[in-house]
Amino acid sequence: MVLSFLTITPILNLSAQQRTYSPLSRFGLGESQNIGYGAKSGMGNTGIGMRSAYGLNNLNVASLTALDSLSFYFDGGVSYFWQSQETSEGSIYNSDMVFDYIGLAFSVSPNVSYTVGFKPVSSIGYNFLATKSLIDESIAYEELSGSGNLTQAYFGAAVKPIANLSVGANFSYLFGNLRNISKQSFGGSTGALYHGDYREVRISSVIYDFGAQYTHSLDDEKSLTLGVTYRPKIALKGESTAFIARGGQFADDNELFNPRYGIDTLKYSKSDLSDNKIEYAASFGLGISYSIVDKLQVGADYLSEAWGDTKHIDNSFEYKNTSNYSVGAEFIPNDRSAKNYLARVRYRAGAYYRDHNIASFSSEGNSDIYNYGITFGLGLPLKRSRTAINLSVELGKRSADGNSNFEQSYGKLTANFSLHEFWFRKRQID
Repeated sequence: MVLSFLTITPILNLSAQQRTYSPLSRFGLGESQNIGYGAKSGMGNTGIGMRSAYGLNNLNVASLTALDSLSFYFDGGVSYFWQSQETSEGSIYNSDMVFDYIGLAFSVSPNVSYTVGFKPVSSIGYNFLATKSLIDESIAYEELSGSGNLTQAYFGAAVKPIANLSVGANFSYLFGNLRNISKQSFGGSTGALYHGDYREVRISSVIYDFGAQYTHSLDDEKSLTLGVTYRPKIALKGESTAFIARGGQFADDNELFNPRYGIDTLKYSKSDLSDNKIEYAASFGLGISYSIVDKLQVGADYLSEAWGDTKHIDNSFEYKNTSNYSVGAEFIPNDRSAKNYLARVRYRAGAYYRDHNIASFSSEGNSDIYNYGITFGLGLPLKRSRTAINLSVELGKRSADGNSNFEQSYGKLTANFSLHEFWFRKRQID
């Protein structure tokens, strides 16, 4: 009963949380949510080539077969994040606490494993004011705001067709609403001078991805693992709504105008997302890791996403292809120490470098946006159990190449709970 409550309750609010305050989330499908389960959040979200029996790895579904076939796994986490937007006019600081994800996994045989879960995919969350001087020396004000999330409910399976090789696939339902609102006033006080533009996209679509891992044993304790992932380009299903109106007073929520003061709709349209109007980018990932059983794991990942080859109904921006690099490591001084708890703690660190999938526009021309950061983490085991509490901290920065007018600093503190229970072991004595 308690586990069901903890599993279901956060899902109800997963798509309602504001997960970013960045103006960059205004474009496309919003700001990507790069979340690594369990240990991976402290290892630079590195894991395409990693395998472990101690927790879930959402970065490659093929890693499921590394889990203990007699156990049930549950993983869930929360984060406190902060963002600082810095421009030549000043800086703005925002912070919030959000629920991250839920994942469950179990095996039906030593060679077949399954997983189900919910996790955020992308988010929109911003609010800023732009001003412009008009020819008649009056001032035009435009308030730009946006909100919404895309969430992924997934089912995954992995099998070991032969020794040392694992393959798997995720089948997911992607859903959520993304809203962008523009409110304009032109220096006057009459209702006719208040205009607004409301655009909303509702996504309800099936997506899928694949993964594989091959492990080469160097000796009884040391091994190398190579992992690959692939997601094809997918045309998203759903509908879009757009309308332009004017009214007597702006609303304070996700609506344009307060209906008590009158609304005059100037243009309205609603349509299905047919003819590939919005596409989800194809991706290819490659990872490698070196492991010493219960002692050390070191890995590196490369992930490319072909956003430059996709479409979007909004033509106010330009997509670009991305390349993401990450490295991560985990060290355990003595996993079997009975007296020294600190020797059983798992110490983690990582770093990453990512391109942003939106091309920025400045007075100097197009400029790429780069994202880089470092992570640190601890895996705190519970007594006489493989269950652990994982803590991590992430510090990063986004900056626009050739555009000194934009820089964003951010950080995140994450706590997640990795439950590992022997549910399927037969009792010897009843």
